[in-house]
Formats: sequence, C-alpha cells, structure tokens
Amino acid sequence: MMKQSFNLVELLTTRRGQSQIIWICNIGAERYWNRVNPGVIDRNEDIIVNRIEEMNLLLCRKQDFLILRQMPDQSCLQYLQELGFSVPTILVPNNADLVTPISELVLQDEALLARLSHLAQGDETYFLPYAITRLEEEIASKTGLTLAGSPANINATVNDKIYNRQIAEELGFPVCKGKVCNSVGEITQVFQELTGQPPYFQQVIIKEPFGASGKGLYIVADPERLKMLLLRLARFARNQENSRWLVEGWYPKKADLNYQLYVSPEGKADVFSVKEQLLRDSVYIGSRMPAELDPVIIDRVNECGIEIGKYLHRIGYSGVAGVDAIVTSDGTLIPIIEINGRFTLSTYISFIQTVLGKAKILSRYFRLMTDFRMDYQTILAMLKKEGLLYDSGTAEGVLVYVSGTLSAAPVSDGGIYSGRLFGLIIAADWERVNDLNGKLEDLIRKISMAEHHTLEERSS
Repeated sequence: MMKQSFNLVELLTTRRGQSQIIWICNIGAERYWNRVNPGVIDRNEDIIVNRIEEMNLLLCRKQDFLILRQMPDQSCLQYLQELGFSVPTILVPNNADLVTPISELVLQDEALLARLSHLAQGDETYFLPYAITRLEEEIASKTGLTLAGSPANINATVNDKIYNRQIAEELGFPVCKGKVCNSVGEITQVFQELTGQPPYFQQVIIKEPFGASGKGLYIVADPERLKMLLLRLARFARNQENSRWLVEGWYPKKADLNYQLYVSPEGKADVFSVKEQLLRDSVYIGSRMPAELDPVIIDRVNECGIEIGKYLHRIGYSGVAGVDAIVTSDGTLIPIIEINGRFTLSTYISFIQTVLGKAKILSRYFRLMTDFRMDYQTILAMLKKEGLLYDSGTAEGVLVYVSGTLSAAPVSDGGIYSGRLFGLIIAADWERVNDLNGKLEDLIRKISMAEHHTLEERSS
C-alpha cells in the first residue's frame, strides 16, 4: 500500500528535493488489462513506441532512478542538463531487446531486481510506472518497492471508454450523442440514427472499450465504409464474449482538450495541466500550452476535473489520469471523451515550464522516414543550421526531447529508417511559435525526402 505522504504534483514542483522515485515508462499496458484487438501488428512501430520511454527524462529529479531498455544518446542527456533538466540514474536491464515490454525485461533480470530491492529499503522511495498492470505489481512484490498508484484491476476499469461515458452521465456532464452497442447489428442501427436524424452527423466514431493511441477507434462517414468495418469487427467478436462498442456522433469542434489530474491517496484531486490537443483524425500529434480558451471554459474544465478526481477516488483509484474533452462548435464543453487511468504522452510535458519558465509552447510529433541514420547530434546540427535550435538565452526555438525514436527501426536493407521526432516549439508569443513551427515542418520535409516522398505521403 502506498505511503500517504506521496503527492506527485508537489514532488515535481514545490518539494523537488524530497523523496526518491523509480520511474518506468511501460507503454503498451493495455495489452495486460484486457484483450484488445491489435489490428495489423507492425514490429517496426512497436520498436519506435518502446523507445518513447525516454520522454520520462522530462519529469525526473536528480535523486531519481529511471529504468530504460537502452541508454539515451549522451549528447541528448548533456543538452537537457545544459537547459536545466535533472538527469537521474539510469538503469538498463541485462539482455534488453527492442520489442519485449520493459517490465518483462525487468522481471527477467535478477541483478536489477536485487538493485531495486536495495533501493526499496529507503523510507521515501516510490515506484512510479506509466501504468500499473500485473507486471508492475509483480516487480513491487518481488522487490518490496512501494507502488505509487492503485491496483491494476482498478486501472483497467478506469480505462474502459464505455465506463468513462457512464462516469460522465452519473456526474451529470454533457455527453456525445450516441449509444453503447452489444452487436454489429446495433452499430448499424445507431449509425443510421446519428446520420439520419438531427443534428445529422457527417461522421460517426466507433470505439472499442480499451483501444489506445488511435487503435480501436474508427471514424466512419458512409454506409459502405461501415459495412467493411463491421465484417472485421464481427470476426473479432466471434472470438470474444460480451463484445461491446461505443458509437457516437463526431462533432464539429472549436477545440480538442486534454487535462491532467492527480488523485492523491487521501482523495485530493488536482488539475495540473490543461492543453489544446492537435489531432489528425483521432490520433494525437501534439499540444498547445497553455490552452488559449475562454476563461469560463478553463474554469469549468478545472471544476469538472476535480469532480472526476473525487469520483475516481471513490472507486479506489489514485495516481495520474489524463482526460480528453472537446469544445463543440457551438461552445459546449463535453468534459469526458475518455479517461486514461495512467500517464499519457501529454503528462510528460506538463511540467516543462518549471524548467524553461513561462512561455507559449507547441509540442509536435512527426513521423520520420529517412535514407540515413538520424542521431541526436545530427538533428541538433540541422536545427542550429536553420536557426531553429532552442536557445536558453533567447528562450525560443525547437527542443527535441527524445533521442531514441529518431531512427529507431530500419525499414529494409536499403538504408531506410523509420522513426519519430518529438519536439517542443517555444517562444514568447503564438505568432513566433507558428513561424517556428512552419520552419520546422519545412525541415522535416527536407529530412524525409527519401524516395521523393513527403512526410505526409509516407505517413498516410
């Protein structure tokens, strides 16, 4: 059971010198919570996603420990230190590969487990994963570490999109027009209702309960596309009892939002970050912070966040939760689109201003396909040549904060590499941020000209 004194927001802000956190970024936890339709398995994509773990560096303090499958590029660690970030002690499991989930690697390494057992003897040492599954519970059990968060079964429950809608309804929040469907036949009926009756939705989104990172979400605009999708969903449903889907209208929006909650073991709920999300269809590609919204909307988001946090605590949840919301084109706030009972990519950039100071920040996420191996020093040199590299003196520029994803996966023997670039575009005003963003997009297109394709063509 977690010590009652643990409060993550305080430890990352006002109490940075206190306690010791052992971090692990176990992305892909959904596979352990529930059976999820994986779709087409892409080994290269899995390799890239696993290397996203490095973004945990943005949250670490000097006294902390971070478990990674590979050491980050030393030039990345040096650059982050120069900017004022704290680099923790990094622990790497023996015989780590690029595809095995990180917690499985930890459990296979007796020497690392012994090291963690030694660290667990500290009175103020906590184990803080991206998400808690049976694997992280097993690590805590074998080492004696204090797990900072609620049990895996509670985490799984909170991540159910259908349950998220139920939470919203119980709290009296506005919800998207739609319905929970128990068969593919019901999906067809609800699709016809949403597209054939006021407000006449042009598109409908179909959600599997436990999808993540855009998986298990299907945006459908016409009956033919629906028919093909339902054939696939029906095949999956035959192998799984009690299949359910959430079918909702796709609203015209003023803004997609994400807000981060921390629910303490005592039940105190804090909203510690509100951002405007950039989405391509239903897939996250970046965020704007702080969110530029009507103060009335921001106040209401904070109020709803506290209500959600108290609700989650009543069902036994504590820890970080990321909530997605929308502001519709008529100005209506729908406070819960989904709740992630875990960290999200947005969590890791939520405290960036404690290091860089107050600024306008646009986070961007780009797919890369290059005909050369990109390393961190290379991208720094390219940014510097273009006058884009973040400079602490001027407090503006582009900060690339993950090294391991840049050329994470060789696509073929022909020297083509697939990767991702995670960057923060920082300036004093949004006009300058937008200018830098345009120049960064131009640079990404130049980098990704292998085989004469643009970035967008390659990612489609």
